[in-house]
Amino acid sequence: MLSGCAHRRAAPAETLPPRVTLEQATRLMPPDVKDREGWAEDVLAALEAHRHHPSVESVCSVLAVIEQESGFQANPPVPGLARIVKKRMDAYAAKLGPLGPSALSALLGGQAPGQKKTFEQRLETVSTERDLDRVFRELLEYYDTEFPATYVAAQLASSLFKSTRLEDLNPITTAGSMQVSVRFSEELAGDDERARRRVREELYTRGGGVYYGTARLLGYEAHYDSPLYRFADYNGGVYTSRNAALQEQVSQLTGIPLVQDGDLLAYDKQGEPLDEDSNSLKALLVFRERHAPELSERRVRKDTLEEKQLAFEETDTWSAIKRAYQEVTGKAPAYAKLPTVVIRSPKLSGDRSTAWFAQSVNKRYQRCLGRASPTPK
Repeated sequence: MLSGCAHRRAAPAETLPPRVTLEQATRLMPPDVKDREGWAEDVLAALEAHRHHPSVESVCSVLAVIEQESGFQANPPVPGLARIVKKRMDAYAAKLGPLGPSALSALLGGQAPGQKKTFEQRLETVSTERDLDRVFRELLEYYDTEFPATYVAAQLASSLFKSTRLEDLNPITTAGSMQVSVRFSEELAGDDERARRRVREELYTRGGGVYYGTARLLGYEAHYDSPLYRFADYNGGVYTSRNAALQEQVSQLTGIPLVQDGDLLAYDKQGEPLDEDSNSLKALLVFRERHAPELSERRVRKDTLEEKQLAFEETDTWSAIKRAYQEVTGKAPAYAKLPTVVIRSPKLSGDRSTAWFAQSVNKRYQRCLGRASPTPK
């Protein structure tokens, strides 16, 4: 007994890879990037703020997304932005009925405090995301405080169309050098309205865009064996790649075709689960009947509410699917796969996919690794 205790060894501490220095981080960027040292400082500061070890891999992950999303521009211009806005406005006015165009024109005819141009005139000349975002935020604030009757009338009219609100006219849902989700960034700031307003401005600074983008990219634990899947998650949502693999396995076990988009539930625009059953949830319930009758329907429904958390992997539903797949196919179930998600954005000239995005970022990531100095032997 004493002998056994004497030979017991403490578990060795995890050995972290070398920390990337400012000089090294500067060299990891393409040589034509302006102010490489400034970008390097902001990337290292963001990793430090979010308590991520500044390894070559983590630094290159952030740099690859920046390069893909903005080409190292803090407030990237959007080609044809004024035209995009005009098209969106016309579609919105049409939904308001016969009086829509004139009502919207009156709405945009006002001026924000300190501005000589009307909202409409300013929208005709916007060229960057920050310009557009500011105009829309000032418009909403102005009519909310100075002309509540006009504002409420516009909201009431748009409510007839359910999915279209005055706020929805603003196409800026991602922003900054990393094109991070505005909603995610605001949620990270908390419930304080002043903090949320501050976030909207910070996103268009170099440091702010990198800070919120880094939190979005690296701020959750996942058991991926390649950063490729995290890049896909950055575009499609946390655990999209993990859940897409699960959807593929459920589809094979049930014979029910599923879009492998990483969402087991259906969500509204605010990211809240809808009451209606998604196709994936329906397939999960069929799986339960055929392969895991010991699970209750209530248990499956409760477990799927955890699908955006690491804890989902500890649920009975997750374990049952993985176990059944192994037994039926004789193959080890994959942990992740690239999801099938189409990217549509008014800021893009055409449709893209999350897989395309992830692969494109991964190419930049690999080039970044190639610029790293060889590890001394």
